[in-house]
Amino acid sequence: MPTREGSAGLAAKGPACVAVDLTPVLPGGENGGARVFVLELLRQLFALAPQTHFVLLTQAASHEQLAELDRPNVTRRLVVGKLVGGTLRSSLVAAARWGLPLLPKPLRRWSGRLGYGLHTALKRGGASTRLRRWGVDLLFCPFTAPTYREPGIATVCVLYDLQFKEYPTFFTDEDLANREHAFVEACRRASRMVTISAYSRAVALSQGCADPERVVAIPLRMARRLSCEHQESGRTLADFGLAAKAYLVYPANFWPHKNHVRLLEAFLRARERGLPTGIKLLCTGAPGPGMEALRERARDMGLEAVVALPGYVSDADLGNLMARSAGLVFPSLYEGFGLPVLEAMAAGIPVACSNCTALPEVAGDAAIYFDPMSADDIAQALISLAKDQRHRAALLRAGLARARDYEDARRMADDYWRVFQEAVASARASVTGSARAG
Repeated sequence: MPTREGSAGLAAKGPACVAVDLTPVLPGGENGGARVFVLELLRQLFALAPQTHFVLLTQAASHEQLAELDRPNVTRRLVVGKLVGGTLRSSLVAAARWGLPLLPKPLRRWSGRLGYGLHTALKRGGASTRLRRWGVDLLFCPFTAPTYREPGIATVCVLYDLQFKEYPTFFTDEDLANREHAFVEACRRASRMVTISAYSRAVALSQGCADPERVVAIPLRMARRLSCEHQESGRTLADFGLAAKAYLVYPANFWPHKNHVRLLEAFLRARERGLPTGIKLLCTGAPGPGMEALRERARDMGLEAVVALPGYVSDADLGNLMARSAGLVFPSLYEGFGLPVLEAMAAGIPVACSNCTALPEVAGDAAIYFDPMSADDIAQALISLAKDQRHRAALLRAGLARARDYEDARRMADDYWRVFQEAVASARASVTGSARAG
């Protein structure tokens, strides 16, 4: 790991101007953990490379919210207005969801590709040399798609996972087309692609990213992001109807792969098989139809009084809620990483999580594992998490040690900066080679 002096030298050799595509950023918590990671990484990069100018490409819906990133070396540029980012986008999505299911499958794929291309063209607004005019020498795409790529400018894309390949039924036809083409374009166009785990890197290589030298795994070193040492919570446990160490927490948006319904089934079985009756289940996440459907399901199962669904909570509140819980349960079917697992370990609470995708890589020997497809298996893990004091103590010790390996966000930024350097060098070499050949 480089020293701070070494990091300064590293930064001095980096790109002079970096454009960052933040047009996919949505208000609130709708981007899930991706937004959390991206904003923290950018803060670290701004500090690491004060001599580099960062141009943040934004859309109207989140432009003002992103003012929190303003620095002397940062400029926000609104490149997607309300017409493309809001009304027109919504109309395209609605039309796709109404019309695509009526078409034969080959035509659905063709229409999805057409929609992806149309939306990309609208976002670019016909500006094909804007980055070059601004003096940009690297485009960073932390939400994968290289929408604003220009020839001769290095491009670095981040890939979180390829969940859509394994669970296509969790997505609309339009979403599948967007994700597929974002992945294909990133594989084709990126000077370098960064994955957030070794697992995601292996899947990317198996699914079409043919050049392993251009694909590098950099883990999310943000385990202490929610540390209560640095944040004051605005609400008390009583505000959430909870008591300290008398609830299990699951922080996740209410997307299908997060497996909330099976967790409810497991929670009910656990209560029938010995889980202390005073233990509640807390599920935080952006409000919407998914959360309301889960609330209705809890009511039908007679769990309304013991399942708390407060919606989206601030980082300060989440840090407080996590640190005071009896443990974290994470039954996700698919994760490219699984940051809440490490955040819980750093907070000194035990973890039970799924035994699949990237989660074993992240949690190591510091978690109770279960099969996320088995409500019985999850139920047994919940009981052990709440009642087995010896196991809990061992998990706490192992979790704190595990979290220490993932707590240095500056190291994560250093790793990204090296990738930026490699990408710029590669792009320059390619331009030079083309010039000589010409």
